[in-house]
Amino acid sequence: MTDQKKVTIEDVAKRAGVGIATVSRAINDSEGISPKTKALILRVIEEMGFTPNTSAQSLKVRQTRQIALAVPDIRNAIIPEIAWSVEQAAKQHGYRVVQINTAGNARMELETVREVKKLHVDGLIIMPLAYPKMLVDLINKSSVPVSIINYGKKLGENVKADIVSLARQEGRLVMEHLLKIGRTRIAYAGAAKDKIEERYFAYEQSLQHVDPSLVYFGDDFSFETGLRAADYFYSLKHMPDAIYAVNDMVAIGIVNRFKDLGVKVPDEVAVVGIDNNLWATVTTPQISSVSIMGEEVARLAAELLLKRIQEQTPGDYERVQFEPRLIVRESSVSVIRKPTVGHDGVEA
Repeated sequence: MTDQKKVTIEDVAKRAGVGIATVSRAINDSEGISPKTKALILRVIEEMGFTPNTSAQSLKVRQTRQIALAVPDIRNAIIPEIAWSVEQAAKQHGYRVVQINTAGNARMELETVREVKKLHVDGLIIMPLAYPKMLVDLINKSSVPVSIINYGKKLGENVKADIVSLARQEGRLVMEHLLKIGRTRIAYAGAAKDKIEERYFAYEQSLQHVDPSLVYFGDDFSFETGLRAADYFYSLKHMPDAIYAVNDMVAIGIVNRFKDLGVKVPDEVAVVGIDNNLWATVTTPQISSVSIMGEEVARLAAELLLKRIQEQTPGDYERVQFEPRLIVRESSVSVIRKPTVGHDGVEA
């Protein structure tokens, strides 16, 4: 008599139309599986006569039930929205989230991917800022699946990760708006040029000529950078009539400092940021901003990662893009402006 082929966990997963990890959860009575799916899997197990090999199964299927989220700066007001969205998606699948702050540092971004196995997680969601040259190579060799929340960098098809990004350059929306409302002396305020470089490139590409005196590169993306940027622009002989801020926190710092200096926003200087975080709506004036769809982007990045973990399937990486939206508020409404006057009393 010929021995029948032994039924494997892969066979059960295929018959039930689910991933291996889902079968494992049904066998181990774990969280993160619906009663209907669990009942289906147990019925298939009985029909096929599958006998779980618990020792082999534990080696094949990770059981940490954790994913890591690496973000560039936990002080940035958009990050809590992203972290909350990832956490909610993870909870629905019975996972916890380990959060890492890379500080937008190239070394930390590389170290996070290189040492991800030591974190005892089943997957990694990373929101790069520095984008060091070796990052893609490390992601492609990662011991766990990776999902990328991508703002400010064009990534090729060679990246072995699911990528969620924006369909249009958010900085272009800012510049198009400021030019449309008639601003001609537009300044840029942000962190170092190599941080979210696409946002600065949008500024350069929208102007025929960039006046270096209207560009302020601070240390980071914080409220304090905005304060220092406002002081710098105020010190110029001829102030700008509009400022494109790299994010909302910098924009908020600028608007607040201008209040102290007696500069009227938007009458004298229009200000627009990026992120559309809550704080942009509680300032006076409320700040115009481009929504980068933070919660939606983060949730999808988490869902794609969790699906890949559960199904344990390499290849066919997703590339999903969201459409950014400009929300016009009081800081950049179109107004009839008086000529800009320098500190020496001369009209610009």
